Amino acid sequence: MSSQKKLSLIAAIFVNLNVMIGAGLFINTYTLSTTAGAAGFLLYPLVGICMFPLISVIGQLLGHYPTGGFYAFAKDDSPYLGFVSCWSYFFGKLASVSVMLTVGATMLQKIIPGAICLSVTSICLIILTFFTLLNLQNMKVGIFVQSLFLASKSIPIIFAIIAGILLYDTSTITTNEYIWSGMIINIPLVLYCLAGFETACALGRNIENPSVNGPKAIYYSFGIIMILYAIFQGCIYMNIHDLLPAISDYLGIFSSIAYKICNPNLLAQKISFIVHFAIGSSALGGAYAILFANSWNLYTLAEHNHIFNSSTVMQLNKHNTPWVAIIIESCICTIFLLSNNGSLVSLQRTATLGIVIAYTISTLAYFKLLKKIGATGHKLVISSAAFITCTLFVWSCIHSFIETGINPLFLFIGILTAGSIMFIITKN
Repeated sequence: MSSQKKLSLIAAIFVNLNVMIGAGLFINTYTLSTTAGAAGFLLYPLVGICMFPLISVIGQLLGHYPTGGFYAFAKDDSPYLGFVSCWSYFFGKLASVSVMLTVGATMLQKIIPGAICLSVTSICLIILTFFTLLNLQNMKVGIFVQSLFLASKSIPIIFAIIAGILLYDTSTITTNEYIWSGMIINIPLVLYCLAGFETACALGRNIENPSVNGPKAIYYSFGIIMILYAIFQGCIYMNIHDLLPAISDYLGIFSSIAYKICNPNLLAQKISFIVHFAIGSSALGGAYAILFANSWNLYTLAEHNHIFNSSTVMQLNKHNTPWVAIIIESCICTIFLLSNNGSLVSLQRTATLGIVIAYTISTLAYFKLLKKIGATGHKLVISSAAFITCTLFVWSCIHSFIETGINPLFLFIGILTAGSIMFIITKN
């Protein structure tokens, strides 16, 4: 791929931000407010700080393996672990796409005249088809579309922060509103929002000077997001904590804020409309960005002959886009959408588990790499801390499945089992 078609550092950061700022942030506003109360905003920096060793490890691995993503990180230690890492991550991100498409379609159904006659799933499939066609185009088209989405999704965040400034009053928030018991169960939901910083791993082959710009894209985007999310959730709770008994889900959060700061109902309706449209665009932007990058994970597995019909999956169109891989990931998303019963939280947790498994395997591979080359000192400490963090994250995901329903966990185990069987067959 020529340098003119590769992503600059700024473009890579935009892709990371577009993936990270998605539906999860807005879905979590209600869940964190009701189950963790005033302590909800603390989850983002706390989980983010716990992830710092992991961020460092992923950044170091990307410097060592600028192309190949999660597969490359672990394949030198074990091709099978490299496969499981990439396979798990690939499906986890597609579960995330399904969440974002559902949220975006729900918003569009409410604000577009006549859309109510279509089901949410039908709207999702129409959007997914459109995104698939867009992703078959060249890199410049993808970056332009992502820039538009990123600008749109900033609207509800800016609105919440401005409203927080206008309505600033913490005098009615007491220590009783800090629900510490709700912190652990919400860790997977916060992880879901903070995941995406590693998107540069999948796009390594498409980034200018990937060994330098890849890690930078990870560090910069994660730092921006962690601070922004904490401020956003804090402002949300301060704005609506007294209205929570009258709100039933995340859809009512921004409408309630709009009516609170605007006395004329018509103005409040207009603001609510704009913000809901922006949230829908935000969710769709995140879905588009993931589809844009995630196809290269399947391409990488095909590149190493770990999936059926690898030569077919590796086909590129005239824009150097893996068009077969893009169509396959769209088909998998379609299955997720058709089989999901509208439970966004279960899909969020499925996505988180898939991503965390990839994190854990990559961290273990980095630790073994350091031992192999005889490294000592702070790098071993950081890699050990990252592995412990990932283990705790896996436990929190499984714990949350046990608390809220274990069927999605069995589904994901089935996906990993099917992939493992395919790996054995193709290897032989």
